[in-house]
Amino acid sequence: MSRTPRFFKFALIAFLAVICLLLVTRNRIYETSQLINFKSETSFDDNIQAIVDSGTAESEAKELQGNEELRQEEEIEDEQAEDIAEVQAEDGGEEQANEVEQKEDPDEPPDDSLPGAYLKYYQPAPTNQSHCKYNYDLPYDLVYTSKNSQFPPEQGNSSPYRIIYNVIEAYNLMDVPPITYATHMTANFAHFIPELLKHWDGLVTVAAFVPDLDVAFFIEQINQFCYCEPEMHRVSIHIVTHKMLPFSKKDIYFDRPQDCVPEDSSAVPIFSDYDETIFYPINVVRNAARTSALTKYILLSDSELIPSKGLASGFLQMVHRVNRTITKEVFHVPIFEVAEGTVVPEDKSSLVQLIQTKQAVYFHQTTCEHCQKFPNIDQWISSASFNEVKPFQTVKRHDPFHRWEPIFIGTNLEPLYSEQLSWEGLQDKMAQSLEMCLEDYSYTTLDNAFLCHWPGIKTAQNEGWRESFIEENEKNYANIVKGLLERYRDIPACKARFAVTAGVELQPNAAI
Repeated sequence: MSRTPRFFKFALIAFLAVICLLLVTRNRIYETSQLINFKSETSFDDNIQAIVDSGTAESEAKELQGNEELRQEEEIEDEQAEDIAEVQAEDGGEEQANEVEQKEDPDEPPDDSLPGAYLKYYQPAPTNQSHCKYNYDLPYDLVYTSKNSQFPPEQGNSSPYRIIYNVIEAYNLMDVPPITYATHMTANFAHFIPELLKHWDGLVTVAAFVPDLDVAFFIEQINQFCYCEPEMHRVSIHIVTHKMLPFSKKDIYFDRPQDCVPEDSSAVPIFSDYDETIFYPINVVRNAARTSALTKYILLSDSELIPSKGLASGFLQMVHRVNRTITKEVFHVPIFEVAEGTVVPEDKSSLVQLIQTKQAVYFHQTTCEHCQKFPNIDQWISSASFNEVKPFQTVKRHDPFHRWEPIFIGTNLEPLYSEQLSWEGLQDKMAQSLEMCLEDYSYTTLDNAFLCHWPGIKTAQNEGWRESFIEENEKNYANIVKGLLERYRDIPACKARFAVTAGVELQPNAAI
């Protein structure tokens, strides 16, 4: 009785072993056939092996193979599209294939909503034919030493800021009117450079505050302009930073751009977006731009202020035509702003029409009434318009215009801007204007010449964040005034003793 169950157990085990052996053999044969079918696709074999080992059906393997073939076809199509786009960019924009996005119709009017938008109809110069004279191994690197880094013009080695002059250097200037538009900016205002070249036929010098990685964002845009705008040969560029944020060499390597469509610089991130302790040293960059000018006459202005047509050459013609006998004289250029969506006027008659239709006002009329309202402004607006730049009037910056902050064409003989005053604290030109008044400068207002802010009239806003900076500027300004009164004979009409601190007059200094 006991042997019979053992016999059946032995038979059952043997039977199961045979079945397992047959299954294993079948799987090995199936595996070999599948590997042979896909042995040419090494990256795909792993997926097939995983299917065989897991015992999945043959249909799943075929599905994966089909997906792989589709992916490879898509990659080939993408590569072909990229090749077509590259060839068309190099050949000057031939007719594009269906896979490549078409450019805008060149017959359409330029989009003037952004500065420098006209460049989108240009083509980059051939490789290695930049219109700029680079220094310091740019645009492929930024190589400099401490000897190349200089102190600001006014504060010198007591300043925390450093300047590298002429990273781009103007050249081929024989036929360029010898007058300079000197300006300043951060990386998110770079697109105003080509716009200035479009309206100003003299030289342009730019001092840019580009600490740390900002320098790469800035140079990338400049490199595009250097390939796309032939007039970049008139431009000199200088870079400024804080000594605690040296220029980063990371990501500085820029080849020929694919096209000339300018970037919206206002969208470029800058260091102060992430670090609220970084301030804009507006008078450091102003002084750097002015003192680096290659010409006698200099218009030191903000980059958003577009000059009227022919201002540069027209001013020089006036200087040669009109005999000026005033010893200390600068030439005031009126400033206006126009409504958003309005084309920047090129001449006085166009400007006056915009003023009459309330589409233009004098600069800062709604935010700082005294800042740019100059003597006899209504007569200037109503006087006849001509193409010729000429003197309109000569005035002093005296009470009630003692808070006027004129922008003017002058020379490097005028006082520097006070580097103690910040942009964040406002009225950063006041100290220089006061010093010029105490030196008894005359301001000759130009007729048929003006500056116009890029479209968009500023309105008063609650800027509570400025309060601490305003207080700091007021303290510094009061100290500057005391120093000026020790150096110069007081002229009561200059209102030098009126310190902005708490709106209280400074007590007379017995030594004066």
